[in-house]
Amino acid sequence: MFDRLDELLFAPGADGRPDEGVAALVDESALGHIENVRSIQERLVRARTDDQRATAVLEAVPNPSYLVRRSETVIAANAMAHARQDRMPATLRDLLADPGILRRVREYMASADTGRLLAVAGHADPLSRTQTSVLVKRVENGFQDASEEPVYLLSIVDFGFDETAVELFRSAYGLTHAEARVAVLLASGLRLPDVAAERGVSVDTVRTQIKLIKNKTSVRDIPALVRLLCGFSAGVLGPASRPAEPVVAQAGPAPVKARRQIVLRDGRRLQYVEQGAADGAPVLMLHNLPYGAELPEAAIRQAHRDGLRILAPFRPGFAGSDKVAAASDDDLIDRVAGDMRDLLGQLGIARAVVVSHSTSAPFALRFARLHPEHVTRLLAVGRAPIWRDEWLKSTPQRQRFMLRMARNLPQMLPIVSWAMVSVMETAFARDFVVYNCRDSEADVLAMRRNPEIADLIARTSVEALRNGVEAFSRETCITLLDFSQEARSTAHRFQILHGRDDAIVHPSQSLAFADVVPGTTVELVDGAGQLLFLSHWQEVFDAIRRRQGVAPQAAA
Repeated sequence: MFDRLDELLFAPGADGRPDEGVAALVDESALGHIENVRSIQERLVRARTDDQRATAVLEAVPNPSYLVRRSETVIAANAMAHARQDRMPATLRDLLADPGILRRVREYMASADTGRLLAVAGHADPLSRTQTSVLVKRVENGFQDASEEPVYLLSIVDFGFDETAVELFRSAYGLTHAEARVAVLLASGLRLPDVAAERGVSVDTVRTQIKLIKNKTSVRDIPALVRLLCGFSAGVLGPASRPAEPVVAQAGPAPVKARRQIVLRDGRRLQYVEQGAADGAPVLMLHNLPYGAELPEAAIRQAHRDGLRILAPFRPGFAGSDKVAAASDDDLIDRVAGDMRDLLGQLGIARAVVVSHSTSAPFALRFARLHPEHVTRLLAVGRAPIWRDEWLKSTPQRQRFMLRMARNLPQMLPIVSWAMVSVMETAFARDFVVYNCRDSEADVLAMRRNPEIADLIARTSVEALRNGVEAFSRETCITLLDFSQEARSTAHRFQILHGRDDAIVHPSQSLAFADVVPGTTVELVDGAGQLLFLSHWQEVFDAIRRRQGVAPQAAA
């Protein structure tokens, strides 16, 4: 399909028309169809994104749980909720039969103070020390809805405060065993006289213990204490900036590979991948389009041995990083530079080696220009931030096709990108990746030697574009901009690693950048192509460590 589109849109006609005239040859009806297709794609992406977010929120809660809009419509439920009842409730009234609980939940959802957790006690069973309660909390996961209607997580919790949960609660707040038991009895629905009788002490003693408990847990009253213990047991009162998904981090000296998330100054979420050595020298790695944030497993192990802590943030609109409203390409690049500064600041990192992976070179350059104090030095892998229009003719067909669309018919770029992602979600993903690199013998050979490379590109591309292709399309257009003048006015100079056998971005482009930006160094890597970072990562790590004055560690 791509080859056919390339032929229809860009092959010279009988009059020998140039590529640049293609937009004028697309009539208004065709442009209308393009806009309709794009509108359908955006709706599908929003629906899929909401479904993914709902699943992530619900399945992380170990209780029957539901997502409910403020209008009281139940929009999703987890597997435990489906198992709990034969027929799924459509509204909040269907879900909560008790009028008292329904009223409390409605009041909470209607109030402005929804940053707190609402815990409503239901039927208490003092003998079994269990209580069925309802927990409600506002979900801040940015569900895309035209009405911007708030969404709430509602959990039905059968609290059974076993000894493990009690001991964890006691240890977390420094309670004595007696104080922890009093807190559990209160949360189980017992009144003060009942607690005293159960413990075999006076009511005054229980009051004294409650006062000590409130001091240690910093709660104001017994209802707040009950909410705290209920939330602790249910696992829904975690830190406000916890990772977006479970962190995969091994204890001891093992390498780290984890996806984490921070909240930026303007409230947007930024997701990043941390790989290598948790206490190593910081490396800020900016990903390629649309892949490149994750490295092969062997590379992660080597980064750990080399003492490198590689932080790869997703730019706005990619993976779990929120989109940003940028007025221009220049504004977008500035905003990304600010995001990188915030990331290092929140991680307590003063300076880092900044490594750009191919198309991300302009973003690395802008960060170094605006925030030079945070940059140890600049390393570009596979591409310099430079462009000249005459290079388009020497670019291989598939890459030339995408760049031609970015230049001449950007309305089509999201549609073709959507098709690309759709292919990579099928069993043909690996074939598609290999086919796109067919003009580069070095890259085809690298994927033949290590099949993980093609699989990694396909999987991470789909993950990076899960929220749509808007960011990818916009950044593709940025690759056609020339930043060499900006580079000349930036204090830091690039060290460039480029594959000697790169047939997709020819090494002459990096050498041209070095000619116009004094102080740039270029190192050509034998046997490497455009996939240099994934196939010859040892050379990249060696380049980082050489400049740090540390001898590279031998690969296992």
